[in-house]
Amino acid sequence: MRVLFLISSFPALSETFILNQITGFIDRGVDVEIVAWNKVNNEKNHPEIEKYSLLEKTYFLNNNSVKSQRLIGGLKIASKSIWKAPKATCQAFNYRKYGKMIFTVRFLYALPYFLKRQKFDAVICHYGPSGIIAAYLQNQKLLPENVMTFFHGNDVTTFVKKHGSNVYDSLFAADIKLLPVSHQFARLLKAYGANSEQIQVHRMGIDLDKFHPVKPSGLGETVNFLSIGRLTEKKGMDVAIKTMYELKKRGLRISLEIIGEGALRNDLEALIINKNLEKEVTLLGWQSQTEVKQAIEKADFVLQLSKTASDGDKEGVPVALMETMARGKLVISTHHSGIPELITNNKHGWLVAEDSVPETIEKIIEVIHHPEIWAQISEQARNKIHHEFNIKKLNDTLIASCAGGIVHAQKNV
Repeated sequence: MRVLFLISSFPALSETFILNQITGFIDRGVDVEIVAWNKVNNEKNHPEIEKYSLLEKTYFLNNNSVKSQRLIGGLKIASKSIWKAPKATCQAFNYRKYGKMIFTVRFLYALPYFLKRQKFDAVICHYGPSGIIAAYLQNQKLLPENVMTFFHGNDVTTFVKKHGSNVYDSLFAADIKLLPVSHQFARLLKAYGANSEQIQVHRMGIDLDKFHPVKPSGLGETVNFLSIGRLTEKKGMDVAIKTMYELKKRGLRISLEIIGEGALRNDLEALIINKNLEKEVTLLGWQSQTEVKQAIEKADFVLQLSKTASDGDKEGVPVALMETMARGKLVISTHHSGIPELITNNKHGWLVAEDSVPETIEKIIEVIHHPEIWAQISEQARNKIHHEFNIKKLNDTLIASCAGGIVHAQKNV
């Protein structure tokens, strides 16, 4: 079987869920090719990139990040493709059908590859905008394969807010399966106009074999917290830091490690200094999957205090939470987006209101004072991941769909 993955940037350090899906396909004997708009030049990559020779399997469309250069490049492509595919080239400028998406010039940048590439059994798009490109290509008879599109977060929130609720009309009209990672996102897609029959909730997952359970133990002199995620507003890292400040004021000895990189790093460093938490809070930056597992093992509690960003951006279902729950770690998160689909409050962990330092503090103190419930919560959390977020089972389901079967994931809305 041959499967094409159409994604935005590669190899993106934060998108381990896509990486693990791709390597899972390769492990099952699938011949994989990756098409990405842009190449990410990281100081160091996940070891799997080299182990599976993924860069050699990737075709980069090189959609220039500088708008003027991107437009010039698109016009150059159009001047050549107009002779090979006149209708497809003209449709790349169809504002009535594709709206503001035509100004990204992605339709044009996709043409050279899709006019000459080999046929696949299936095409998997990650994020809604890639699905729009797939719909355009399908409409131009350049994508006859079985196609499906995953929706992860900002593609159903801020992207829609920016481009309008009809931005996905062409995708919804195409013969493409829609695979949101949560029921919350499935409901949003339906509200935007998708047909319920197109929608199938398909979770992102993790490899449970890599996350052996550790039973909760008693606390030492210092309570060790861990937060994992990109340093962006929706991850709520500022709330975690402010919570540490208040806990310290109450006399608790605390430590917080934050794994991840992002645009808010300088702001978070300033907040740490402002709160005199340089000894208690450490920004570790990006870490490999092995280093993340080691940090999880050391932590007493994991904080994932996600919140709706000021621009409307929301989480999907954070993979970092799945990884910590698979280890049986105790997690405290928020009533945000798809997180309650992962954590039932007081059963798999604990949930507090978004952006609420007082409620978070009270919940932490309550949990610390009731160690007798930790073991049960830990076991229930791991069982939840085993039954619903096991990437091996999810990949088997997805491969069956690629072969023409039905996605037996959680049905729709």
